[in-house]
Amino acid sequence: MTTAVLRWTGVGKAVSFYRYLAFNLPALTTLSALGLLLGLAAVQLWTAFTHRGVPGYFTACLALLAAGSVLAAAGVARGWATRAGRLRRRGRSAWTLGSLVSSASLAVYLVSRTAGLPGLGELKGRWDYVPGTLLMALAVLFVGLHLSVRTGLNVAAPDRRHWHD
Repeated sequence: MTTAVLRWTGVGKAVSFYRYLAFNLPALTTLSALGLLLGLAAVQLWTAFTHRGVPGYFTACLALLAAGSVLAAAGVARGWATRAGRLRRRGRSAWTLGSLVSSASLAVYLVSRTAGLPGLGELKGRWDYVPGTLLMALAVLFVGLHLSVRTGLNVAAPDRRHWHD
């Protein structure tokens, strides 16, 4: 569906530079995605385990987002390592899950710093939290990488374009 929307609006052509510029580095793209997703999970788990005085819903949210990140990373790895079409499609849905988890993580962080969350009023306006900045960077980088894969700028599955040197 994302591909159809990108094609219909013309954004896909603009972002992919009309297919004149593309990178056929599936291993590097996939390893980058795995590193970003696992880094996102590590930051979330570190935050959940080191902060004891936070409400239970916030800890549960961090654990759920970390589990989603690990699940997406496993799906990306499994979808890349297999050449069967069925598992390749699951790999694409894992990329989508990774983008959803990254976007949700970014949203939770931004809401906690701007509007505030119940029981976490001291976080409002505190933009100097290093793990939060790292979380934002990892989330934005993963969503950008996923966008580049969806538009065709990067290739994340081997033999997807059938390019030969």
